[in-house]
Amino acid sequence: MKKIGLYFLLVFIVSFSFSAKAQEKYNIDKLNYYKYVVIPIQYKFQDEDNEYMLNSLTKYLLNQEGFDTYMDVESKPNDLKFNRCLALYVDVISESESFFSLQTKLDLVFKDCNNEVIFKSEGKSRIKNYEESYKDALKEAFEVFGSANFIYKYNGKNNYDQTHSVKAEQSEPEINEITQVDKIEYNLPGTYSLFNEKYKIDKIEAGYIMLNAESGDRKAFINVTSDHSILFNSEKMNGKMKFTNDGNLEIEYFNNDTGKLEKATLYKVE
Repeated sequence: MKKIGLYFLLVFIVSFSFSAKAQEKYNIDKLNYYKYVVIPIQYKFQDEDNEYMLNSLTKYLLNQEGFDTYMDVESKPNDLKFNRCLALYVDVISESESFFSLQTKLDLVFKDCNNEVIFKSEGKSRIKNYEESYKDALKEAFEVFGSANFIYKYNGKNNYDQTHSVKAEQSEPEINEITQVDKIEYNLPGTYSLFNEKYKIDKIEAGYIMLNAESGDRKAFINVTSDHSILFNSEKMNGKMKFTNDGNLEIEYFNNDTGKLEKATLYKVE
């Protein structure tokens, strides 16, 4: 009997240790890098919009932690419309869909605009009622904010505007990475022509901005990801950019009207 008790105690300790380590690999302070949080009106495991009011509860709990939140069906601030990388995108994943599940287990996941996981926490519940168990598990997933003494405060940083410094001693891959960043920062700003209109790309704190050269109206936000991909975000065109051999910028984007991937070229004139 003692051996059985020791076995279950060992299983509990190993499980708890694994869960703690899985959570430790994410830096909760990185949530401060983002200005907004967007919540979907329906998670994949739900059969209908806002089932069990779980999505509304997610928004409420995030607001309680000080985040500026929007449902994905809500109207967004102008800066977020132009630059979706200002926001984190929340997902709640159910890991208890099996008929034999003895508890409800939910993962609360924060992703950036490049679909990279920034932070993740877990909540569990043994309540038998589905609605109450989902709510109970979600609330437990939010307990990490209190246990970590986390206070949300937007600081304007993100994965796309981190400054890079060259240390005295660096390995060759690090030097090549710095060189790639410097190359983009040197070549990207300038005046371009697109569809017989002139546009100016300037460096700003949160990335790059494209303005109409004559009116000064904002037309797009441009971000460089940690793997040096260049993301183009505007009201009508959202996709990736790359330099051509002659120094122009080629935008590959999904055209909602045609349902196809299309390309457009920003020709550098200055």
